[in-house]
Amino acid sequence: MKIFSCLCFAAALGAAEVKTPDAKPREVTVYADRAEVVRIFKGDLAAGDQSLLFDDLPANVDFASIRVEGTGAFTLIDIRPETVQVKEVANEAIRALQAKIQAQELVQKELALAEGRVAFRRSALDKVLGRLTSVGKESANPEMDPLKWAAYLDFQAEQQVALDKEATDLAKRVKESRQLVDTYNREISALNGNQSRSRNLAHVNLEVKAAGPAEVRLSYVVHGPSWKPVYDLRADTKGKTLEITYHAELRQSTGEDWQGVSLKLSTAEPSVGGREPEMSPWFLSKAEPVALEELRKDSDGLNRRSVVVAGRIAGEKQNFAAANGGNGFQANEFGTKAEAKLADATVSTAAVVAGGTAATYVIERTTDIKSDNKLAKVTVMRLLLPSTYRHSCVPKLSSYVYLKTHATNKSDFTLLPGRTSVFLDGAFVANASMDLVPAGQEFWTFLGVDQSVSVERKELARREESSGVFGKKTLRTVFDQVFKVKNGKATEIDLVIWDQLPMGDHEDIKVVLEEPKYEKDSTSFKMTETKYVEWRHAVKAGEKLDVPFRFAIERPEDMQVVGY
Repeated sequence: MKIFSCLCFAAALGAAEVKTPDAKPREVTVYADRAEVVRIFKGDLAAGDQSLLFDDLPANVDFASIRVEGTGAFTLIDIRPETVQVKEVANEAIRALQAKIQAQELVQKELALAEGRVAFRRSALDKVLGRLTSVGKESANPEMDPLKWAAYLDFQAEQQVALDKEATDLAKRVKESRQLVDTYNREISALNGNQSRSRNLAHVNLEVKAAGPAEVRLSYVVHGPSWKPVYDLRADTKGKTLEITYHAELRQSTGEDWQGVSLKLSTAEPSVGGREPEMSPWFLSKAEPVALEELRKDSDGLNRRSVVVAGRIAGEKQNFAAANGGNGFQANEFGTKAEAKLADATVSTAAVVAGGTAATYVIERTTDIKSDNKLAKVTVMRLLLPSTYRHSCVPKLSSYVYLKTHATNKSDFTLLPGRTSVFLDGAFVANASMDLVPAGQEFWTFLGVDQSVSVERKELARREESSGVFGKKTLRTVFDQVFKVKNGKATEIDLVIWDQLPMGDHEDIKVVLEEPKYEKDSTSFKMTETKYVEWRHAVKAGEKLDVPFRFAIERPEDMQVVGY
């Protein structure tokens, strides 16, 4: 394998041009906002200077990214990417459309004549009826045989119906013909407009030392294509398993269809940049007085301007935070995300290729992705994990009880953040989201609301108390509440209830937890530094349970406390 870089030298004079119509996209690596595409030419090359023409490159191709590698008895002279204006007119196509328009014009003339004949027949029919029903000046009334009149009136009605149908059909055919002419005219306008359209291409100039077979691989980066992870989560509460189907949703509108390509998905983020941001100096400025003119009216009734002095930071310094993000970092620089290093592995649908800072997922089967900017879904892998289940709720904020599952990512794949479709015991129940889960890491993920379990937060009392006889008194506000739990499932559940205690920002404000009694964390009750409290209970099938929660806020009698 020989690898060549893109040199921008002049093409070899007199090189024979070899077109590569069969060198379509064969390999594609998709990133978050771009893709690297590989076109492959295979064929016999004659000895001497040869110039391979790779035509119709995408409009958003990055010329600086074009690279060539290949096998064969040749040496790369240079690569000349360029944009050319399309000057040739699609004369054959335009002439064909014009012929179709002329044919439709003839059709419309024939239809117009047919419409005239229908109108003449209708007029003649009306005249016959008029003659039969009119009275002449010197003749008696026509014979008024009822049977003959009934037969003629039936004939008249049948003829009118036939003429109406014929007229309707003719009008429909005229409309269709005019629509065809409009379509052909629009196609001609589009072809004429393409005269000024540009086209990207690349000349790969080679020195072929000996005639024979060769393979030339042209790669380039095109901006626009993207992919994102989505997941199907299938939870089996009886079997205690979680099946994760890892999909990639892709879309591209590069102008070239990817038909039967070998697809790779990369977690690298080339848009972030490969260099850390640099800080700029952080200046503090003294507030300078600024003279402001104020229009006032003197005692003599005349308008006069006076000077008002106000303290203000100079204007050129005020916008520093807005221009630099408020932290002294360059506004156009971003930090990179830490990615877990992945080990080489093979799974049923894709393989993981580890890099220094990112991973690439190799899809085993070839893929078709059209250039229509519509979502295409590709399966990356399927993973079956043993799992445990837990119900949790925050009754203070929501009346719903949520089901979540705990498992360990035993694959070599990093589960990137993405949308999830949750199926619980075979039924679709919710859409949720997956957090970042590196390979080998334990994780929790939500499975939606479980309507068969309820936790109601009920306030029993809120009372004011005071203590102390001499000196300052202490006021106490007691909050007494209970969580009423009901398990409507046919199995026992592991339930976690979250709530919180307030925190005072003054030494004289004290919060006392009265129920449950707390000294240190246990399996059934825990408290965090931010005073989040957690109850954990095993609730049997059909069981109803009351969980008490009571605390008091204490403060001096002369202190007002806000926030509750």
